This record gives sequence, C-alpha cells and structure tokens, in this order.
Amino acid sequence: MVKLKKNERNILLSFASRVDRNDSGALNNLGVLYFRKGMHEEAIGQFKEALKIDSKFDLARENLQYLFAETKLEDPDVSRWKAEVEKDPGNAELVLKLAISYKNMGRFEEAIDVLMKAVKLDPGNAMAKLHLGSVYKTGGLFNEALEQYLEVREEVGKSAVYFTDLGEIYYNLGRTDDAIKELSTAIKMDAGYWRSHFLLSFAYGDNGQLQEALEESRVASKLNPSYQNSEANLALGDYEGGKGKDAAGYAGIDAGSFESPSYTLGVAYVERGLIKEALKEFTKALSEMQEKDRVYIEIGKIHVSEGNTVKALASFLKALELNPQSAKAFRLLGGVYHLSGDYQQAAVCYLQAYRLISNDADVMNNLGVLLYQIGLKEDAERMFKQGLNTKLYHMELNYNFLNCYLLKEEYMMAENLIQRLEAFMGKSTVLYEKRAMLHYKMNRMTLALFDIESAMSMDRSHSDALYLKALIFLREEDFESAIAAVQEAVKINQRYTGFSFFLSMDDHVRLKPSMVGTDLPIEPDDDLIELLQCGVNRNFDKIRDLLVTILDREVERISGINVAPPERVEAVDNKIEISCQDDGEKSEEDELVESAFKEKD
Repeated sequence: MVKLKKNERNILLSFASRVDRNDSGALNNLGVLYFRKGMHEEAIGQFKEALKIDSKFDLARENLQYLFAETKLEDPDVSRWKAEVEKDPGNAELVLKLAISYKNMGRFEEAIDVLMKAVKLDPGNAMAKLHLGSVYKTGGLFNEALEQYLEVREEVGKSAVYFTDLGEIYYNLGRTDDAIKELSTAIKMDAGYWRSHFLLSFAYGDNGQLQEALEESRVASKLNPSYQNSEANLALGDYEGGKGKDAAGYAGIDAGSFESPSYTLGVAYVERGLIKEALKEFTKALSEMQEKDRVYIEIGKIHVSEGNTVKALASFLKALELNPQSAKAFRLLGGVYHLSGDYQQAAVCYLQAYRLISNDADVMNNLGVLLYQIGLKEDAERMFKQGLNTKLYHMELNYNFLNCYLLKEEYMMAENLIQRLEAFMGKSTVLYEKRAMLHYKMNRMTLALFDIESAMSMDRSHSDALYLKALIFLREEDFESAIAAVQEAVKINQRYTGFSFFLSMDDHVRLKPSMVGTDLPIEPDDDLIELLQCGVNRNFDKIRDLLVTILDREVERISGINVAPPERVEAVDNKIEISCQDDGEKSEEDELVESAFKEKD
C-alpha cells in the first residue's frame, strides 16, 4: 500500500471539494485516485456518492466491488447492519439491509444466505425475493433467478431495470421470444438504459432479425455509460496495469504522481516494445514501491509475451506470495498453465480468480475457453455472454463468442455478430479474416477474396488470411495459386489458427495473441470436468485444497529463480509457444491444404 505523507494526504482530500459533486464520472475517477493512493475509506465514499447520483452507473459499482475484493475491507454498511441484526435478529427489514450490503460488496454467497433468512422471516417481502433473484442471476443460477423474479412481478415490475434483468434471464435460459418481449417493455419504460438495447441486440440476433440486432447494438454503443467516453470514466482493473492518465487528471485535478518513477517508466517502455529497458526499470521499482506484487505482475506479463514459462510462473507466484487475494495474478498464472497444457492447475487458478472477482471479463473469457475445450460448450457460451454483459468491448470475448457460432455453423448469427463487432470496434485484420471465413463457408468466393485482400492490406503477416486464400483457390481448382498461397503462409506460421480461441493475458501482447485450440490435445478427465462444473455454479469447496497444493509445490519447484534481470532462460523445455494447441486431428482446412501439395507432387 502507498504510504502518504500528511501534506500529500491533505492535498488529495482537498480534491473532494474541487470536483463537481453532481458529476458521477468525476466522483468515480476521484475514487480510483483515492484507491490507488491507499485511501480506501475515502474511495468507498466517492464510489457510493457516484451511485447515489446515477444508480445505473455500472462502472462505479464494479469499482466498488473490486475495491472490497482487493482490500478485504468490510463495508461500513455491513458492519452497521450486522450489529443491528445481532440486536434484533427477527427483524426482516434489518436482515434485508444486511443482505443488500453484502450484495453491493460482491460477497454473493453471504448475500444469498442472509436473503434466504429475510424471505423466511417475511415470506411476503417482495424486495427480499427480488434481490435474491438478482444474486442468483449474477451466479448463473437462472432457473432459480426466474422463480424469484416472477413471484414479485406484480409488486415491483414497474422499472426498466426489472424488465431488463428478466429479459437477460430468459435469454440465458434460451427463451429468446420471451427475452425480446421483456426487453422491449424495458425500452418502452426507459429508452436510455443501455443494457436493455445491448441484450436485445443479442436476442434479435438469435432470432435471425439481423437488421434490428445491428440497430440495437448501435444504440447500446452510444448509450453505454461505462464506454461511451472511454477516456472519461476509469476502472480500477484497467488502472492496475499502469496504463493511461492518472485519475486526478481525468477528474480535472492537477496532481503529481506518487508512483515509483521506475514503475511508470517501465510501463511506458512496455507500451513502446522496449522490453529489456522495461525489465531494468521494473527491477528498480521493486526496491522503490511497497506494492511489489504489482511490479511482479508486470514482469510476469513480459515473460509471457516472450514465451518464458518458468520466469512467468515465478513472477506471478511471487505476486501471490505478497498479495494472496490478487485475482489478476491468479488469472495470469492460470493462463500460463493453460498455454503449457496443465489444464487442472489452470482451472484451479481461473476458479480462484472467479471466486475473488465474479464480474471480471478477462477471467470469464479464459474460463469460457477452457469450458469449451473440455466439451462444456453451452456453459462456455453462457460464460462468454456474462463476460460481454460486464464489458461490452472486450476484444477476446467478442471474437471467442463469434467463433462459437462459426464452429456451430450458425452463419446468420455469425454475420450479425460480425456486423456488431464492426460497429463497436471498427475494422481490423482479424475481423476481415473472420468475415472472409464466413463468406467462404457460405460459398461467396468473390466477397471472401475481397475481405482477404483487405486483411492483408492491413497486415501482410496475417497467415490465416493466406491459408483461407489457398482454400478458395482449391475450391476453384486453381492448384498452382493455392500452393503459392500456402507456401507464403507457412513462412509466417506453420499452422492455420483461424478457429483458435483467444486467452486474455495482457493488452501489450495482443500483437502476438495467446491462442489455444478448440479441443484439448488429450481427453479431459472426469475430475477436471467436475471441478469446472462446480466452479461455474460457484461451489468453490473443491478448489481450496487443490489451490494450497499447487501453490506450495510450485513455489518449491521454482524457488531461487530471479525473475527481474533481463537475461532469458534458453532451455527449450522452459518455453511455450504463444499459438494454438495442436489437437492431433486434421481439420477440413488441413486436409484441403495437404491435398494441394499432393496435386503439386
């Protein structure tokens, strides 16, 4: 934690009177600044005040939950209502207030227990049932959530939030028509609530109403309060990586940075691709900063981008030794295990991160990928949807969700998703390549070639576009051109990776993204499947002993490794390829490419 001098603290406290107290975004940003400077109680106050001004400001709510998860502080409201309940345990209203305080903290297991007590004390309490349904929804227990929501429809069904939540529940249960009905009702009540439009775009897409889906996605993009001005509203998770301005600057405050200069410089070097220089600065920062776990995470991310498994593992384990509650370190550690084929340990780390922060889009993305690989495809899609509901513009989640529909050969929905992606994120090499694959599958060869050329004009080294080009030439029986395209692609990457899934590792490695195949190269065992099913249902008992075993064994195994100096480990066994896993089976694309070489022979 940052230790402030008295005058520094007084300067920071003075910011509260200098920002617009009616501006929820400014209050959120001031809360981020207070959090990063270790002023946690003051940060809680700013986030809560922002939510009083705008109860639909989801980013401020996420920041508040992130703060509680990271610091393990107890909300003063929880302490207050806990004491009141101890004095009067039969008072259903007091029990409900305690449950809501747990819910606002993101402590959903405690919230469910206390809400069930509130319902038992007062079976007619509609708000207790509504909050219980909301917590069930957050945990993915949609049937239980629906039961609670429908029970209180007459009493509380008068708000856009209620109908939006109900539409989300129906959508996740696969009842698309019901979802469209409820979401449309929500929009009639409040056309300015972005989540209603966002969810309706997915429901329309599933129904094949593609033009309506695209229009709703565009409306959601304009209305989303967390993303419509991405440089104005700050998230604690984003700031943790050291990117962007200081929160004070966004709030209109002239404040000096209290971060280690070496840490700040190291982050700047990473963003410019100067890796050796960045490692040197982070090494200095280890002796300058008290929050050394943040430094080890940055060092570990560099080792991941360079494919150095051992040093990456050592870095993330050291971060966890200093901060055992770091969801980010667990997620990144799980990613390293995932890429190196240790799926049991990857699952444990992902689930621990999911337990610590249930609404982290990066964690839900990686967990969804592993679920898909072991064959739990419906659970994977639900996890991707939940992640997108948390972070609309998440690149990996969007592409992975699109991949699911391409693999299912549901091309109309895939086309809708591509249109939405383009509306949200603009044109990109990968998006052109995905659309080219869609055109190829739908036998639109001219359009496919056009998109391939567009992809190559943006990035000549995008090998998947060249592999697709070869497939098109094969279909047209132009074998000489197909072979030439394959030979050019092989020089860049020896495998076609167009159907691979993206793992969320870190922004600065996206030029060389972490990717895995659609299936595991080995048959998943029953223990792994059961572990992931329990975790998705938020039953985390099974991971506790496994987590202790993994961390103790790994810490012992890699003890003594110096992760900070820039020298790289040269042993081949200690390196992983940041590319898709070979599943050992030939795809349609592999067989077609091989046939091209046979024709040449």
